Amino acid sequence: MSGTMVLLGLASLALGIGVGLLHFTLLRAGTDAMLLESKALKAIALTALRFGLTIGALVGCALLGAVPLLAAALGIGIGRMLTLRRARSA
Repeated sequence: MSGTMVLLGLASLALGIGVGLLHFTLLRAGTDAMLLESKALKAIALTALRFGLTIGALVGCALLGAVPLLAAALGIGIGRMLTLRRARSA
């Protein structure tokens, strides 16, 4: 594997972690908006933003190849784990 692909994989992993953190933070905010605030429009907007961001990042990584896509997907999983850990400790 070339050095460029390794750097691309690491950058995609970092991107995936950031996207995962934001994705699951927005999921929490959207759920709170719907259940606690009874603001359906806000919840729908947050859901659209969440899916748009995640899909955009994954499609962009897929266009770069399998390694960036897999690294980004792994990063999203790591972001989920970090978000859940933060929510449990709060």
